[in-house]
Amino acid sequence: MSFSGWFSRVCQLLLIAAILVSGQPAHGQAPPTKGPFPPSKSPVPPMPKGPVPPGAKAPVPPSGPKTPVPPGPKVPVPPQKGTTAPTTKAPAPPPTAKGAKLPEPKDETLETRDGLKIKATYYPGTASGGSDKKQVVPIIMVHGIDGQRGDFHALAVYLQSLGHASLVPDLRGHGESKLPMGTAGPRDPEKFNRPQLEPMVADIQACKNYLLDKHREGELNIGKLCVIGAEFGSTLAIRWAAEDWLPERVHDLYKVRNDVKGLVLLSPQPAYKAVHYRDVLPIIDPQVAFLILAGADDTKSDAEAKKLNKELLVKHPGTGDDTNLFFDEPPTNLAGTKLLGTSLKVKEMIGMFIEKRLSPSVEWKERKKL
Repeated sequence: MSFSGWFSRVCQLLLIAAILVSGQPAHGQAPPTKGPFPPSKSPVPPMPKGPVPPGAKAPVPPSGPKTPVPPGPKVPVPPQKGTTAPTTKAPAPPPTAKGAKLPEPKDETLETRDGLKIKATYYPGTASGGSDKKQVVPIIMVHGIDGQRGDFHALAVYLQSLGHASLVPDLRGHGESKLPMGTAGPRDPEKFNRPQLEPMVADIQACKNYLLDKHREGELNIGKLCVIGAEFGSTLAIRWAAEDWLPERVHDLYKVRNDVKGLVLLSPQPAYKAVHYRDVLPIIDPQVAFLILAGADDTKSDAEAKKLNKELLVKHPGTGDDTNLFFDEPPTNLAGTKLLGTSLKVKEMIGMFIEKRLSPSVEWKERKKL
């Protein structure tokens, strides 16, 4: 290599060294970076003024102090369709004199139209505070198979405190209403057959006759009569109510006169030993009010109660104050009179039903003995 060539090569090397020392980029190289940098922020354009186009999101204003929003008016919830038992506050007992007690219950012996003697307990109505005894509501309570009149004692006392009068029998073959010796058929109520069960409606008629005498004495108003039945007692209550609403020509024979205005059915049952109520249900007039109660977890009674309620809806349309049909399913598996001794407020439901559907004024009419 010639000197000039060597010198030229040395100059090139010196130039490169100078460039490296000074940090200047060599020709054609990208400048080195000192590390990753976040992308630069683009300027935010100002928010456009004017209406927001359909489908576009409205601009969000900058956050600031929140302004308290006053609560709006409550929107009333419409009642559910259907018939439910009255749930308003139970009626208060009538005012009584200080220290006054309810009249003592009276045990009575009644004779049925087929010649049997049955025992019953009468809870006189109260008419304190100047109310008219001729507006006292009379009530007959009918127990189920293998029951007895004491099953209704708590309910009878509660309704008595509201002013109502109750008569509670031991049905034939139950409690103190023993079957006379020589009576055909079994004596154990759970073994009764159809010929022994169907005549039990005569026991209810004997109760009606007793209350008719109280009506003639001005102690109550038979035109407001209510019948409460539990389990098989519900079947008997319906069957007897149908008798009470039979055509006029039959009334002279059985001394009945369309007086039943309310039926309370606790855990109604399907046909029992071929005794049922569906064949007579259409006879009962639509003006008769119904309250049907069955435990939601009592599968058999609840299913029957729903079926009965559905059948009655045909003749009892409407809801709330515009209907005479009420139905409720307390959350329990208890049945019949056992519903009365719980915290389910069944006694209060019955009291409210009577207050709303039977207590309103009904003209007291004189009834002469036939």
